[in-house]
Amino acid sequence: MLLKIKPSIDNEIDLKPVAIERQNIDYKDCSQRFYQVSRDFTKQYAHIYSARLNKFREILSPLIHKKWSNNYKVLKLCDLREKGEPCVIIGTLFKLQELKPSILKELSDQLEIIPQPSRTHFVHETDTVVLEDELQRIKLSGDVINVNEVVTGVVVAILGSEDEDGIFSIKDVCWAGCNIQKPLPQISVDKYIVLMSGLNLALKSADHLFSLNLFLEWLSGFCGSSDYQEEVSKIGRVIIAGGIYANHSIESTLNEADVISASGEVDSFCAAISSVAPLDLMPGCKDPAGIMLPQKPFHYCLFPKATEYKSFNRVSNPYECEIGGFPCLGSSGEPIEDIIRYSQLENRIEIMKKTLLWRHMAPTCPDTVPCTPCLDTDPFTIYNCPAVYFSGNGKEFLTDLYTGEDGQKVRLISIPDFCETKTVAVLNLLNLECYSMTFT
Repeated sequence: MLLKIKPSIDNEIDLKPVAIERQNIDYKDCSQRFYQVSRDFTKQYAHIYSARLNKFREILSPLIHKKWSNNYKVLKLCDLREKGEPCVIIGTLFKLQELKPSILKELSDQLEIIPQPSRTHFVHETDTVVLEDELQRIKLSGDVINVNEVVTGVVVAILGSEDEDGIFSIKDVCWAGCNIQKPLPQISVDKYIVLMSGLNLALKSADHLFSLNLFLEWLSGFCGSSDYQEEVSKIGRVIIAGGIYANHSIESTLNEADVISASGEVDSFCAAISSVAPLDLMPGCKDPAGIMLPQKPFHYCLFPKATEYKSFNRVSNPYECEIGGFPCLGSSGEPIEDIIRYSQLENRIEIMKKTLLWRHMAPTCPDTVPCTPCLDTDPFTIYNCPAVYFSGNGKEFLTDLYTGEDGQKVRLISIPDFCETKTVAVLNLLNLECYSMTFT
């Protein structure tokens, strides 16, 4: 725990001022693939699906050999000829959902269609799943894949056969799974990272501002004894995972006046953190940044004070880095929230485990999550297995340690909305333990 205070022999706490230096932790930004993504909006979104499928063919081919040896041919959908002959096909899952929003429903007045009630969850008992590649698609049958626990955009290898009706009957499935994890560094002292999100500083409400000030005082070492402050000095980095202006739970969007009025307060808060610890600031879907994933960093003009500090880093969403040699990967929560909307998965930690199993952090991009029309690569593929995998703007703090088939250890963290919970997540790199801390 971070708050371990060693009492003196006479049970008195030493409150004498002591000079304590903030612990430095090695850091490397690994988000180049998010920064350098193509922004050519004249292209179609088919390219990102094609790039994803081609990449996962490379990933799945050795896994297919490992799981099923060479007992079955790996075919494309256009090569299916013999009915009832077992084979393996690789393709992208696509969910046919009756309640999925469409432009036709938005234009219901012109088309004289009865308007549908607004929804936040689009699962229906009639949902079905098909498998598609570059040329065609095929219906799937069988209970190997639970239609309510997958989403559109997941690439998978399926063992089965085509029946007389042209439906592919599934016998087994091979997911991409977690990639091999590079050896993690061995450290002998506590090193902490603080993760927070959903500060909502552009809101008119000031209910959480007292908690924010408590957090700043705690991070700055203004609280507790010298032993307590020594533990706080081991916090080597702070990550704000989106929502510093507003998060996705806010129904309305920010207008120009809201951004201008809140920018001074946001800048001062970031400068206050950066003056005592390195800060990585990610944008969210309601923040003043481009809404399409991957989101580019905030514009530097929004932070005239904070940019004076070299410890202030404007980063992308999603965001990948190495802290103390530990690979970290995460987002501001939009991909996880979208999976909740289009499946019966509700626990954010379980969804994060699914994305590790699928080896893709945002499979519903670009179908139901806006993203840029990437051409040659899919930036949301999880190329390297992280040691820390986080998602921002959750309703509550959740964490778990995921163990992969090859011994991978991944600390999963759902970072709570600070505005609602007054809570941050504290991660110790020494043992990858994570716990919450509430400021009330």
